Amino acid sequence: MPTIDEVLEQNLTPAQRAAAQDSAPEVLCLACAGSGKSRTLAFRIARLVAQGEAPTGIVAFTFTVKAAESIKRQVARALLAAGLEPTILGAMYIGTIHSYCQYVLGEMNARYRQFDVLDENRLKLYLISRYPQLGLQRIRQAHGTGFFDTIKEVSNAWKTMNDEMVQPANVTAHDPDLGRVLEDLPVRLDADNFIDFSLMVRLVVDALARNDANAQRAVRNLRHLMVDEYQDINPCQEVLIRELHGASSTLFCVGDDDQAIYSWRGADVNNILSFQRRYGASSTHTLSHNFRSTPAIVQAADGLAAAELGATRIAKNPTADQLPGSRDYRVLWFDLRAEEGEWVAGRIRDLLGTAFQERDGTVRGLTPADFAILMRSTRYEEQDGLPRHTAFTQALQRLGIPFTLKAGGTVFDRPQVAVLRGTFDLLRDQSPARPVAQNHFNTVVLPAFPQADFSRFAKVLADWGRLIHGPAGGPRRRVYPQRLVHDLLNAFGIQQANFDAGVMGDLGIFSRIIQDVEAVYLSIDSAQRFQEILNFLHNVADSGYDTGTDDVLTAPDAVTVSTVHQVKGLEYPVVFVCDVEAQRFPGRRGSYEGWLPAAVIQAAIGRGAYQKTREEEARLFYTAVTRAERYLYVTGSASLPGGKSVRKQSPFSLRGRLEIG
Repeated sequence: MPTIDEVLEQNLTPAQRAAAQDSAPEVLCLACAGSGKSRTLAFRIARLVAQGEAPTGIVAFTFTVKAAESIKRQVARALLAAGLEPTILGAMYIGTIHSYCQYVLGEMNARYRQFDVLDENRLKLYLISRYPQLGLQRIRQAHGTGFFDTIKEVSNAWKTMNDEMVQPANVTAHDPDLGRVLEDLPVRLDADNFIDFSLMVRLVVDALARNDANAQRAVRNLRHLMVDEYQDINPCQEVLIRELHGASSTLFCVGDDDQAIYSWRGADVNNILSFQRRYGASSTHTLSHNFRSTPAIVQAADGLAAAELGATRIAKNPTADQLPGSRDYRVLWFDLRAEEGEWVAGRIRDLLGTAFQERDGTVRGLTPADFAILMRSTRYEEQDGLPRHTAFTQALQRLGIPFTLKAGGTVFDRPQVAVLRGTFDLLRDQSPARPVAQNHFNTVVLPAFPQADFSRFAKVLADWGRLIHGPAGGPRRRVYPQRLVHDLLNAFGIQQANFDAGVMGDLGIFSRIIQDVEAVYLSIDSAQRFQEILNFLHNVADSGYDTGTDDVLTAPDAVTVSTVHQVKGLEYPVVFVCDVEAQRFPGRRGSYEGWLPAAVIQAAIGRGAYQKTREEEARLFYTAVTRAERYLYVTGSASLPGGKSVRKQSPFSLRGRLEIG
């Protein structure tokens, strides 16, 4: 059996191996796009275990749950290569910061194990359900905003306050109404056994900072702390990492400042830029070889980052191999958006079936899933009222090329899901009369659900009309909206329908939305509660649940049409970065507009957080082009749908054109 260092030598490059073996107390691993950072992290974990470190002492933070699962698989392979049993994975922690903090809170106080966790949508539902108790009407009047804008802004203010570690009393000093709400919110959440992501991190940070005995006991086994995607850490998370490192022997942070694309929600790229200054005895390793992309793509991406970011970035001087097979990199400019869309779809058609050699030497033909059309935004409307992706998706449809739209539509774009919501609406004010139900069934339900049965449908409406609009004054009843979904789908003949995976997947997302409702609302046994849920479905859920959120890694064999943020961490043989015009990509600069008083987050505003900046746009463009393996096309148009002015080329695409001569 080879030694662990021999295993590393067989599986890692010299640069990766040096990072994986470094035993310094603090290590920063700068990893260019496509340089194998996850592989390096996985073998570092395997090496620690092989050297006798207890798995229970290893904690690795990832940005998402899916990233955690990917790293766990790589760690399992690394453990097997080292002759170790992969089941020991269960003894270590590899997951998100939020889940780890949830564990620590449960160890601190068993009450927290019973708490329901509120994500962004559930937090908004909670605010809706407690609107009068929290006094949100007073804030709404003070700001002159609508109901759901108030919900959104209070939710954002709460999360920002926690992420920036602002004290509620400081908010109250500048905005008494908002401050009172933010002071009252944690008390009500605790009383109702709820906690949101931002609060769980802050509570652990506060406990560790004051040397809470229970918190210290919860992390007493920690010996080796690792952080993936370090460039995306916000201030509160950074304090958590610093507090945890007080208990750990080593800290290993891996990331790429050029891919820091979340400052708009509070991430601080300075964490990675200032690492060496803050940890004077630290080691730094750079993984500069890109195994994903062609030299032309790597050169263009690095050239743009260097030109746009200058001294505000860490230079990494990336390299790449001349990959076998065909390749292409072009920057193209069209007169009309329709022409751009037709060219992109036509190029995909022409490349389908083209021989593509994988890194392991396997040769296959390109299929639709090998293509991605990436945009700064897919959902925002053009001046003709249609979403920005329309020219591209319609061109694909005309050529019969399957595609999947990520972060570009809503679940309610699916007719079957829209019918479910529309049928909920029938019950808003009363139990509908038979002619109303019959008309809705004939004109709305049957076109989407041909197997639907009117008699069963009418009975569902009658039963639920009684449940929702029962007389006031009686005892509370348990009325669950998920049951309404189930009853309606049965009446719609869902078991006899032969819907494809896309329809069933979106119906599943609607069911998850209703699960979120049930997590906050104990029951919908009154017209008011039911109306609040309907308002949520129309005003929050419509944009809060993307159709592509859950299946981007398990997509069907179809072209991906997506925002750049949605595909971070993924790669495609062929990438089109489209809609690249001046004032589109990069977008216009935008100042801070949140309700949390600017005076209490001056440090965040000073670093460009919660705003739209040219620097973040450049990093986003860098992230977009580095998704490409062999083929990269950057496109834009002078005339946009419904627009009257002539657009100029983006400075980003012009820089790319210079790179390729």
